[in-house]
Amino acid sequence: MRTRQASWLFAWALTVGGAAQAQVQDTPAPQADAPAGTQDVAPGAKREGVVHVNALKNPEIRAYRAIVAGLDSFDAHRALAPAVPRLLFLASRPDGTPLAGELPKVRLTADDFNLPLELGSDGRLAIPRSQAAWDAKAELELNRKKRQVRIEPDVRTPGLPDSQRRLGDIRLECLVKVAIAKAEIPFFWVMTIDGLLLSRDWCGWFNGDPKSKFGDARYWPVSSGAPLQAATLREGERRLPLKAGGHRFSVPLSDPSWSNDAIVELTYAQEPAPPAPTAALADARAKQDN
Repeated sequence: MRTRQASWLFAWALTVGGAAQAQVQDTPAPQADAPAGTQDVAPGAKREGVVHVNALKNPEIRAYRAIVAGLDSFDAHRALAPAVPRLLFLASRPDGTPLAGELPKVRLTADDFNLPLELGSDGRLAIPRSQAAWDAKAELELNRKKRQVRIEPDVRTPGLPDSQRRLGDIRLECLVKVAIAKAEIPFFWVMTIDGLLLSRDWCGWFNGDPKSKFGDARYWPVSSGAPLQAATLREGERRLPLKAGGHRFSVPLSDPSWSNDAIVELTYAQEPAPPAPTAALADARAKQDN
């Protein structure tokens, strides 16, 4: 029962905190104001008011101070993905597939603060450290309707094809997501989940323990960005078929027997072939040809 409660609360924390299904509010497009100054906030610096109760009232808004908690976590654990130069965030549809149409406008905004951000054609953006944004208690804002867009940390080692994910990258993504979630949900719930897991390391719970009666619940789900046919974790001659389907696959995130350099190989589903014409339709086409 303890493990089932912990699993449910963990999923709730990531969703409410915006880490798993981060969405943004419907707002007017930002004006072309001049960007504010960007003085760095020192990683690990003492901060006040990091836990935001308003994240529960309106989970579509991503608090900048929570994003900074994610930046801090990336800096603290970047040895997991040493080739990744900086933390990026990926804007996508709620199911993880790429955005369609014109890309949304993105900014950090508060009553007396406005900093436009550049969203790349691939949906990725960098969110800078800004003392002005921190002091203003800014929020990340996109001009898209609610539940149309989600924003997630995106850690990818350069040079790998889209069909491969490095396990150390995924581990670092989890740590960043958890840091953001912990900064956005009330401290009471952070302590509750810590107690149920008997650990402050939430990512460590997803160890893929084959003896666990909760089975797949101990595997960390990862968005693939496109429909999957199969996923396999490999390292050297070792292979482990993973659960994959829809736009997700699941990995034994904290299993120490797999190193950070282990690779997840993704096989994407093929587009279904058009149905064969019926006999009547074939006859009609033959008559037209004649």
